[in-house]
Amino acid sequence: MLLTDDEITALFFDRDEKAVAEVDKKYGEYLKSVALNMTGDRRDAEECVNDAYLSAWNSIPPSRPASLQAYLTALLRNAALDVIKKSKRARRIPKKLFKPLEELSEILPGGDAEDAITERELSGIINGYVRRLSDRQRYIFISRYYVNRSIGEISKKLGVSKSTVNKELAGIKQGLKERLEKEGYDI
Repeated sequence: MLLTDDEITALFFDRDEKAVAEVDKKYGEYLKSVALNMTGDRRDAEECVNDAYLSAWNSIPPSRPASLQAYLTALLRNAALDVIKKSKRARRIPKKLFKPLEELSEILPGGDAEDAITERELSGIINGYVRRLSDRQRYIFISRYYVNRSIGEISKKLGVSKSTVNKELAGIKQGLKERLEKEGYDI
C-alpha cells in the first residue's frame, strides 16, 4: 500500500531513510519518465531521479511542500537541466525543451517579468489559475508546459485526438490570458 504524501513528508521530517524508498515506490516511474523525456538518455534520467531524491532529502525539512509530486518534479527538472548543461553531447539546452514555453510567450507579459518580485507574483497567479482548472485541464497544462510532453503523448494518454488537446490548450491559454489581464498585466 502506498503512503500518502503527508505520511512521506513526515518520514522526511523524521529523517527516516524509508522516505526515499516510499517516494520511489509512489513517484519513481513518473519521475523517470519525465527525466527520460528531458534528457533522452536512460542513464542520465536515472542520475536525475537520484539527484532529485537527494535534493528532497536535503531540503525536506525545512521545506514542507504543498504538493510532493510537484515539488519532486521541480527538483527533477533542475537536476535534468544540470545534467544537460554538463553533458558533452549537448553544449546548450536543447531547444525542444523550450518549445512548449514559446507557446505561452504570447500571453505572458514581458519586461517587468524579469524582475524577481514580479516573477514570484506572476508565478503565484499562474499557480492559482492552474489549481482552479479541472483535473483534466490541469493534467494537460502541466503535461505540456511543465513536464514538456508532446501533444501526441498527451492525446494518447487521454485517449482523445490531438485536435481535442489543442482546443483545450487554446481554451486554457485564453483563460490564463484573461486572468493575467484581470490582475493588471498588459498582454
